[in-house]
Amino acid sequence: MLVILCGLCLPALLIWLCQRLPWLDKAGVVVLSFTLGILLAASGVLPAGDDIRALQSTLAEVSVALALPLLVFSMDVGAALRLAGNTLKSLGLALLAVMLVSTVAAVLFAPHLNDIWQIAGMSVGAYTGGGPNMAAIKTAIGADDTLFTTMITYDILLSAMYLLFVMTIAKPIFSRLLPAFQAPEQEQDHSVFRHLADETAHAYKPLLRLALLPKTLLALLLAGVIVGAAVGIAKLVPGSMASAIAIIAITTLGVAASFVPAVRNLPNSYPLGMYLILVFCFTTGSMTDTGILTRLNMPLFGYISCILIGAMVLQALLCRWLKIDTDTFLITASAAIMSVPFIPVIAGALKNRALIVPGFAAAIIGYVLGNYLGIAVAWATRALI
Repeated sequence: MLVILCGLCLPALLIWLCQRLPWLDKAGVVVLSFTLGILLAASGVLPAGDDIRALQSTLAEVSVALALPLLVFSMDVGAALRLAGNTLKSLGLALLAVMLVSTVAAVLFAPHLNDIWQIAGMSVGAYTGGGPNMAAIKTAIGADDTLFTTMITYDILLSAMYLLFVMTIAKPIFSRLLPAFQAPEQEQDHSVFRHLADETAHAYKPLLRLALLPKTLLALLLAGVIVGAAVGIAKLVPGSMASAIAIIAITTLGVAASFVPAVRNLPNSYPLGMYLILVFCFTTGSMTDTGILTRLNMPLFGYISCILIGAMVLQALLCRWLKIDTDTFLITASAAIMSVPFIPVIAGALKNRALIVPGFAAAIIGYVLGNYLGIAVAWATRALI
């Protein structure tokens, strides 16, 4: 019971602290939740044992399953497709690059990494969509908890380095290869994506509004119905495929529901989904073998580094072939590797606000496709190797 209470309540404490300490909020509640879980695991405060670990795994799986449809409900996928414009072509190249590099690297690293097909699938989910996709694919393919936690740890470090590179010297470097950006005649309205861009702790404040509680509970109930339906569908297929089919069904039903205006306009579905992601991050962190912080898994670290570098280089070469400009290349590469909240930051670093809307659109499309692509690459890599 203590483990469940900590998993459900400590992220709320972190949000409260971040709302009052701006310097702490800059680290990001997601990263802080994961870090707090690791620290508690290292301290030995939380109870341990096989039964406790099974309980933690169940809490992590349930939280991410409910989070997936909640996150998708408020995403206007139709608007994202309409507003993506030329960015959609560049995003397609970014997704293709991640999938190809992940698969080729998996073949090269197979002698050095166990369960490389699981690593490849989760990597594609993370670097075409985001952390929630990686978590969903982990559940779908039954990946090892320790492996998943190690990947998250390395991903946080390497993604921070990737973001720093994109915001500093990437544009001067790739401008030698790609043409300059041509500004559109009219600036597009990005209000439809504004709620997705707020990564601060203040984004969770609406969850405390009592007037919104009935609709918040309705969103949670609808997410529960979708998860229940997906589990029912998964029971119709062989056991080895059940988890993957369940995640695919959850994603598909969530996206379908987002096209219903009444569902898309439900308040608090997105912050509630993100809160469940915090629960997942904390719980996963609390299951960490803290030895991964002192014993660097060089093959795994190298594999993830290879994806980040290789996918960016391959996408740049493909963009040169199709004459896609530098700024569009960088915003779509970042939309695939990073996530929605980073788009305004990167657009600001590029000094190009015209890319905010297409950048949002690209990140949302990548998020929607991430589960499908990650599971497909996992299965393909397993068959190939």
